[in-house]
Amino acid sequence: MRPSTGLALGDRYRLTRRIAIGGMGEVWVADDTYLGREIAVKVLREEYTGNEDFLRRLRTEARNSAALSHPNIAQMYDYGEQDGAGFLVMELVLGEPLADLLEREPVVAPRKLLPILAATSRGLHHAHLAKVVHRDVKPGNILLEHGGGVKITDFGVSIAANQAPMTATGMVMGTAQYLSPEQAVGQAATAASDLYALGVVAYEATAGRRPFTGSTPVDIAVAHVNSIVPPLPSHVHPGLASLIERMLEKDPGKRPSSAAALADELDVLAREIAQDPLGARSRSARRAASTRAGARPPRAVPAHATPADAGSSPPFPPIGSVAPPDRPASAPAPADEPADAGQAAQDPFPTPVDKPTGRAYPLRRDVRAGTQDQRRPVTRRAAGDPRSSDARRPAEVRTRSATGPATPSAGEGGPRRTSTTTGRRFGPLGRLSWPLLALVGLLVVLLLATLVQAIAAPDAGAAAAALLVTPGLAARPEPGMMLRDPSRASRAATTEKDD
Repeated sequence: MRPSTGLALGDRYRLTRRIAIGGMGEVWVADDTYLGREIAVKVLREEYTGNEDFLRRLRTEARNSAALSHPNIAQMYDYGEQDGAGFLVMELVLGEPLADLLEREPVVAPRKLLPILAATSRGLHHAHLAKVVHRDVKPGNILLEHGGGVKITDFGVSIAANQAPMTATGMVMGTAQYLSPEQAVGQAATAASDLYALGVVAYEATAGRRPFTGSTPVDIAVAHVNSIVPPLPSHVHPGLASLIERMLEKDPGKRPSSAAALADELDVLAREIAQDPLGARSRSARRAASTRAGARPPRAVPAHATPADAGSSPPFPPIGSVAPPDRPASAPAPADEPADAGQAAQDPFPTPVDKPTGRAYPLRRDVRAGTQDQRRPVTRRAAGDPRSSDARRPAEVRTRSATGPATPSAGEGGPRRTSTTTGRRFGPLGRLSWPLLALVGLLVVLLLATLVQAIAAPDAGAAAAALLVTPGLAARPEPGMMLRDPSRASRAATTEKDD
């Protein structure tokens, strides 16, 4: 029988339009003339008409689907045969398969993907409780309703616990891209096999590609068995990446214990990602756990960046502060001074200093703002070490550096010259800098040049007027000739005019 528009099946279902073609049948939208509603009808393809093997599979799909009633599974309504072809009458899902969504969005956001995976897991758990294994979980068999619902469809290759095997020894049922390793080697499919296939779907929607590819289905199946799962991109939330890796374990015992447990983990993960989209807390927790377990040795920290202990003083004193002189170890404390108030007696106005949290040395800008002695690196040596810089300096210098940065007096050369005070060394003209004085000097030179030019202008004008009035200079000489006597030129011009 060839399906076509207007064909009536069982004198009740009239085909209106085709919506999909599968490996075994065609899916049509049909009108239920008894109940007046639209339903989906799966009709055996024309080339399989009369084939008893495909008819038996279609009957098995009808029985396995009819035993399931769950919001996340497409409901089975009826089954019939006509002219050697069987047909299934199912719930019409208004939406699209997940495969169409992946064509538009190769990478699906976790906030959209995790609810789809959780709903699919709940539908699979209901089927597993009924001893039904789907064996063909893939994006094309996960339908997304317009209202946000999820439906699992196409139990065509599913198998039940009390069902006779439909495949010969060594024959594999399913799609190679989503085939579990145990199915690829010819073992029986279990509930864990459906979770592995759902893990492949999750990997594809997260990374934008399938974990294993090949030129032939056999190559892909072998890759599922032998190849290591490629790591997910680094931007994937660590919790989601860890869960997908567990779903894609080669050993079925290392996968989630059940589809219901997987759905619960997906719900918890969805809430965690909503609060922490980048997974910073998860990464920090995993790093802390690995450090406590000794899986990774602590990273070496340079000596100059090691934070100071709580009881020790920082290697650099605070900028601008004056360190109190150290009390000799042999000197006893005053009788009226409490033992725990030694520091308060030394400094009657203590300044609270924050303890260094991650940095035991001052900022670079603070070091540059200090004196030359503070800029020079300090090398910690013992007090009696002859190599110590304090031992080589005079006592007066050591005392001055211990009490803080020395302030130069007026007799010692005045304030120290820096880049910001270079232009301010003109005595009473303290507000003028050398660029401004240079500009004033240039203006004075230009003014003097203008005055000199104005004074010499009358003599130059008279000379120019005399040059224009002289008739000898107005005469144009012959080429190659030079007039040395203007009077001769004037007489020659007069003679030529009289002639």
